[in-house]
Formats: sequence, structure tokens, C-alpha cells
Amino acid sequence: MNRKRRRQIAAGAGALLTIIAAAACGSASSQGGAGDSTQAAPATIKIGLLTDLTGMYSSAYTTAAKGINAYVTMVNDDGGIDGHKLSYVVADTTSTPTGAETAAQVLVQRDNVFAVVADSGVTFGAEPYLLRQGVPLVGAPLDGPEWDSAKNTNMFASTGTMDLNAVSSAPGEFMKAHGVTSCAGIGTDNSPTSAASATAVGESCAAAGLKNGYVNSQLAGGSTDVGAIALAIKKAGVNGVDVPAAPSTGFALLAALKQLGVNLKVLLLDTGYGGDLLASSASVQAGQGVMFASQGQPAELNTPATQKMAAALAKVGVTGPPTFAEQVSYISMAAVAAGLKAAGQAPTQKSFMGALRTIDNFSADGLLSPGAVNFSQYNQAGAGSVAAGCVFAAQLEGSKFVPLAPVCGRKISGLTTSG
Repeated sequence: MNRKRRRQIAAGAGALLTIIAAAACGSASSQGGAGDSTQAAPATIKIGLLTDLTGMYSSAYTTAAKGINAYVTMVNDDGGIDGHKLSYVVADTTSTPTGAETAAQVLVQRDNVFAVVADSGVTFGAEPYLLRQGVPLVGAPLDGPEWDSAKNTNMFASTGTMDLNAVSSAPGEFMKAHGVTSCAGIGTDNSPTSAASATAVGESCAAAGLKNGYVNSQLAGGSTDVGAIALAIKKAGVNGVDVPAAPSTGFALLAALKQLGVNLKVLLLDTGYGGDLLASSASVQAGQGVMFASQGQPAELNTPATQKMAAALAKVGVTGPPTFAEQVSYISMAAVAAGLKAAGQAPTQKSFMGALRTIDNFSADGLLSPGAVNFSQYNQAGAGSVAAGCVFAAQLEGSKFVPLAPVCGRKISGLTTSG
């Protein structure tokens, strides 16, 4: 289910972007066919990764390149796709909408990418330009409603679209399964996705027969000033909290609640899962008992899909559980690969998008199972959409994550409050 969100600050022009030439196969001069959506792709198809390497969201996204590298390397080691090898380049958004647009321009005009994978909290800044250029954009819906709009014909939400006006039964059922009786959702004011997710948690809990104890969707993005929120949670008698915000916000809230003597059945952080957390002894100590959402099946489930991902990541030096950003870029590259396979031996950007739009059961090689994404639909109510999809999570116990049973849901209502 994807999962969540962040937004904006002003960017200095001097920060510009960091382009990392990281081709797993082929040279930096390989052409991607950008600028003419009907031009056939070359022997080596170049993908651009748009992500937040610097700025306020960078703590969640600095590992994104490892995920795309793992999938590209795996594809190339297997001989490519219909005679095509893959390569990639990385562009830094500086965590700002204007930086995202500039990064997209460089990827298209300088690097001639065939498609863009977005692993970013500010993708909305790049989308209008990429749409005008006819460049496919594949990624997780981490920032806003642009992923759900049928007018954005170049966009493909790799983990399923998210109807910001809908409520799923999944969050409430997840809380109920873990003994929660009163819920809280904490979101940020600079991300429509985060704010709507926080509000939907409360309504989903109410539908599951739990108390909608407290909702705050107006916390400043990236803020750790959560003392007042912790007090409100204690006063409301909440024992289950979902935080669709940055890990720093979630950990600050956890510390504040512990100081107040609040014992939670569930504290679910929507980012933070992965090997980077396990590498920090301070985070491991602070995060005991915390549940972390996973973008698809957590590695600890040890399914064929997670084993395949682990093997691919190991080839590029990732030996622990994948981070949030690694999962997103890996799953998004799986969607790109599915579209290329469906487009045949001479794909164009136009034919690629047409072929990908016909896929109605994308599971990222099984990582999204028991859900599946239907790329032909927007604001879908089916099993693949975030609005009615699955909650994947793992709980930190000692020095490792313990997988929790996925909880899948259905669309139960429209969102009726703003939080």
C-alpha cells in the first residue's frame, strides 16, 4: 500500500542537480529516443531515475539508485529484453518542484532517456514537462494526485494509484488485527497524499468498529515538533498510530509518547524499513516494537519474489533488507520491463505507453501479491490500488525485522473529512 509523501522548500539555482552516470550496460552516449515518441528505441535503452538526493526529503531517497541498478543489472545479465540492453542515469530533484522540473529537462534534453522512473516526493514538479515531451513516467504515487489523473497519459503508478478521496478497509483491519481500539493518523500539510492518508486511517478504523481517536493532517513536512500531538494522542486514549510522514517525524513522536508513558499496540511508520535503519544502532534501539510499512512484500517473508529481489540487490552490494527507496525503484523498473516486453522488439515511447496501459495484473514479479496493479485504470477500486490495496509491514524486534501478515482491503467509502 503504498506509502507516502513529502513536499517543498525553495531551491537555490546553484544546487541544481547531480547527474550520476551509472550505466549497467552501454555508454553514456547511448540515445534513448526522447523528443520523438514514435522513434524506435536503440539497442541500449536508457532510463532516467528522478529522485531526491539532496534537500529535505533526501534521507528517504539516497539509496534509490541501488534499486534501479539491481533490476537493470539482472535484466542485462539475463540477456536483455527482446534484444535490448538497459542503462540508467540519475538526476537529483533537490527535493523541490523546480528542481524536479530542471532534473527532468536534463534527463530528456541532455541524456535522451527513453523513460523516467520517479522515486521522489516532488514528482509533480516534473510531470507537466514530461507529459509535454511524451516521455513515459513510472513510479510510486508518493507525492500527490497527479498519478490518478487520466489526463496524465504518460504516468504509471507502479504500486497502484491512490484515490485521495477514498477510504480503504485495510488500515482499520490492520489496526484491529493487532489489538488496537482507538486510532490516530498523523500527516503533513505539504503533501496531499500524506494528509489524505492520515485522515483515511481514522475513517478506516471507524469502519472497522474502532474509535477514530485523533487525526492531524497539518503537521509541517519534516517536522519533529510533535509534543502537542503526543499530548493530544494521550488525552484521546489512542493506542494505534499510523504516521504517513518522514521517519524523523515518526521517531520524534515515538520518543515523545514514551516520555508521556503512552503504550501503543501499533506505531506504523510508512517509511524507514530497510537495511539503512538496521545499520544505525541508535535507530535500532529507538525503534524496538515499531512497525514499518513495506513497498510490497517485506524481504523477511522469504517468498520467491523477495528471494529474487534479494539476489538482484546482492549483486550490487545490498545484503540487508531493501530500503523504502530501493523497493520503489526496483518495483518501478519491474513495471518498465513489463511494458518493454509487451511493446515488442522495436518499442517506441508511444508504443511502450500503449502496451503498458493494457497490463491489468502487474505484481512486480510477485512482490505486490496478493494484490495486483491494473494500469488501465485511474483511481481504481480494485485490489491493486492503494485506496483498496494491501498493508505490508514488518516489526522491528532486536536487530531484525519480523514480517507481519499482509492485510488487504476494499474500498469502503469516500473520504468525508479533511483532518
